Formats: sequence, C-alpha cells, structure tokens
Amino acid sequence: MTNHAGTTSDSPGVTFHQPWQPHQTFDLRSVLDIFHDGSLYIVDAPGHLPGHINLLARVSDDDGWVYLAGDACHDRRILRREKEIGEWLDVHGQVCCIHADRAKAEETIERIRELEGRGVEVIFSHDVEWEGDGRNGGRFFGV
Repeated sequence: MTNHAGTTSDSPGVTFHQPWQPHQTFDLRSVLDIFHDGSLYIVDAPGHLPGHINLLARVSDDDGWVYLAGDACHDRRILRREKEIGEWLDVHGQVCCIHADRAKAEETIERIRELEGRGVEVIFSHDVEWEGDGRNGGRFFGV
C-alpha cells in the first residue's frame, strides 16, 4: 500500500521513510512523526548502540506524554546524578562502557532528564524503580 507521502507501509497514514525532523516542543533533535498527527514519535537516541531509538507517545489530550527510553540509561540513579555510567576494565586493562559512545549517551541522558523535568513520564527498559512502584502494577502489557 502506498500512503500520502508516497512510501510503502502496512497501515494507512504510517510513514517510516521520512526525514528526521526536530521536535520543537521538547527540543529533541531528530524525530519521526509516525502517524503525522503528533501522537507517536520515534526519537533518535544515540550513545547506547548505533541506531538506538526511543519512543515519545502522547497518552492523553491534556498533554500527557510517556517516553520509552529503552537502554539509554540503565539505572534511574544515573538520571538523578547519583551514579555514573557503568565502566570497567577488561582482562587486558582496557576501559569498557555499557554504551558504545559514552559522550553521546550522556547527551541523550541529559535530554531525557529535561523531558522528565517538564513532566514527561520516562520509563527505561531495566527500570526496577518504575516496575516496583505499586501504582504501575496494572500498566504492564499483557497483565
């Protein structure tokens, strides 16, 4: 099926083949507006691994947003500046990092920190604090 943007997709109105654009409201540098209505954005989130992406979704009409941050940050204490990004020495004495590009990961984490400061709910892939919060018990997919 060819949509209004002239690209092929499985669903009408969904376009994955489009140029990255800035998101003005949240000062994100590179997003794709998937449905062209401001409800779901794929966000370029460099640092963890090449091609790492996050999702920004509008969850209510009164500007409620959730940011699914994937592996951009592995511990909420890093977001709160209570811990540092994990690094260790390998068997050869080389410094290894949980992220492929630590500097870019730190920039991505800073943008996520700013989103959370603006009231966006941020959820990470390994977010034990979010999971352990009783208010989120019924919010798991498939539960």
